[in-house]
Amino acid sequence: MITKSTKFHNKIAQKYEKEYQTPYWNLYNEITWEHIKKYLPDNKKYPIIDAGGGTGYWSRKLAELGFNVVCSDVAEKMLEVGKKIVEKTPLDKRINFVISDITDMKEFENNSFSLVLSEFDPVGYCGNPQKAIKELARVARKGSAIIISVDSLFSVIGRMISNKKFKLIPKLLETHISDFSGQYPQYNFSIEELRDLYSRNNISVDSIIGKTVFTRFIPKDKIDELLANKLFYKQILKLELDFNSEPSIIGFADHIEIAGIKK
Repeated sequence: MITKSTKFHNKIAQKYEKEYQTPYWNLYNEITWEHIKKYLPDNKKYPIIDAGGGTGYWSRKLAELGFNVVCSDVAEKMLEVGKKIVEKTPLDKRINFVISDITDMKEFENNSFSLVLSEFDPVGYCGNPQKAIKELARVARKGSAIIISVDSLFSVIGRMISNKKFKLIPKLLETHISDFSGQYPQYNFSIEELRDLYSRNNISVDSIIGKTVFTRFIPKDKIDELLANKLFYKQILKLELDFNSEPSIIGFADHIEIAGIKK
């Protein structure tokens, strides 16, 4: 089924990665990569899946380390852009781009991947987060990590306040679904929900971080100006890495990233 999210991402595919080439997103991605690196498989015998991987940003980083990666997505145009980025490069042979719905990954067998990754919120806007987590767990090998990143419920409330969308907050608190941007509906999570979803799918939670926990309180234009200073960037990155697993502030981060191990 072609959803609003699929249509939106197909429409912006050509400019998607350029939208995230800012100092703030550089910081965000560096925080993400530091977390992912802790769960990289020792054995490169089995492939990694970048589920909902779009243009393959994370797929490329993994392939550069010598891993074979499947970049799957339901938005065909995003995958086409990803293919063009790596064509005629050594990474072309390491990344396989596959059209696949994260809620029904029938293209992949059980216990296929040594690491399951789903970054940039596909679990939140796929339309059925519970089915998505179930599928991610199904295709993961026993003992492998499953890492997903989603929008935080409480961060979205903050954005609604900032945009003076007070009338939308009661419905958000009831359903956890937001669409105040008018682009596509998205489910927003609390930490407790993520823990419960992992537990119900036989995944042992190993770590949870917030991305970002401090800079999310600063307007994006101002944080980009601040992060353009290399010294400030290094100091802010250190603070984020030192405190992004602090339980008292994770829920207020822009995004929550959870990593668990399939039992």
